[in-house]
Amino acid sequence: MKVKDVMTNNPACCTADTNLQEVAQMMVENDCGCIPVVENEETLKPVGVVTDRDICCRTVAEGKNPLDLTAGDVMSSPVATVTPEDS
Repeated sequence: MKVKDVMTNNPACCTADTNLQEVAQMMVENDCGCIPVVENEETLKPVGVVTDRDICCRTVAEGKNPLDLTAGDVMSSPVATVTPEDS
């Protein structure tokens, strides 16, 4: 089996400066718990990932206001990537 057999094509993504509330809304709209963070909308180069757990543990649990934060403030980085042709 190859990655392309199980991957999501064209996943919702954001940039590091995307407001965290918008990231959470993307999770709701796309029924997912993870949004890739890309360098910019042209290259779509992955630089991190924001999970629903990142939002809980790195904001709410620390008493921070998620409305004041961006994806870059809570994202996990660096990311490991694979190609669609990898097994």
